[in-house]
Amino acid sequence: MRPAEILRELKKYPKKLFGQNFLVDPAVIADMVEAAELSEEETVVEIGPGLGALTFALLEHAKKVIAIEIDYEFANYLRLKKHRRLKIIRGDALRVDWTLDGDPYKLVSNIPYSITSPLLRKTFSLTIKPTRVVLLVQKEMAERIVARAGSSDRGFLTILVEANAKAKLIRTVKPGSFYPSPKTHSAIVSLEIDQKAKADSVFYPAVEAGFRHKRQMLINALSRDLALSKPVLREIFTEAKVPHDWRAQSLSFEQWVELSGQLKKRTIS
Repeated sequence: MRPAEILRELKKYPKKLFGQNFLVDPAVIADMVEAAELSEEETVVEIGPGLGALTFALLEHAKKVIAIEIDYEFANYLRLKKHRRLKIIRGDALRVDWTLDGDPYKLVSNIPYSITSPLLRKTFSLTIKPTRVVLLVQKEMAERIVARAGSSDRGFLTILVEANAKAKLIRTVKPGSFYPSPKTHSAIVSLEIDQKAKADSVFYPAVEAGFRHKRQMLINALSRDLALSKPVLREIFTEAKVPHDWRAQSLSFEQWVELSGQLKKRTIS
């Protein structure tokens, strides 16, 4: 049965509030499952399962799927399927604890565009992170996630991802792969998660300050937000081998690490 027919039967309409665009393209679903590199012994967390198109494809390859659904009617619809390896949690994924008592797991989801950034922030802050994350997100967001040094798409989220994972853009997805069709293209991104933090206490405040004023030279942005004089910052940039006229998006992740290390020496000593 097609999503439109199921929705009519349920007397329900997609809610813009929850970003409900249901994935209906079997090829895209297959590509997401393949990107997840699942084994029969692995558990998958899925956010926003909706009518279960991706959910049941994941169940063909994984030991168990834990699906977190904010919409009561869709959560109940999936519960009625009574699949023994499917656990439904009704709630907000940004508030639900899904760490599974320390067991390794993967996160695979077609998520509402609006929660991409807060979801990644939450995922990276968990004590027990997923080993891999595969998300279907807005194409522009995917491009930001994988943007390289010097790209105008580069932002705080890019650096946050680089500090916690190896990111790869798998493919773009046309609006017609969803019901109802969104107004923009989407993309699948895969993140291989690093369980060890690569950033210190100075790193994120410095990166946030830099991208908060990304049109300014980085020295000016940091001077403005970190209360350091420009002469001191010029010395720090020289030590870190970062050109004085660069903007935040010009730096690679490694250069941000070096710069924050030099900043830490000056602010703590």
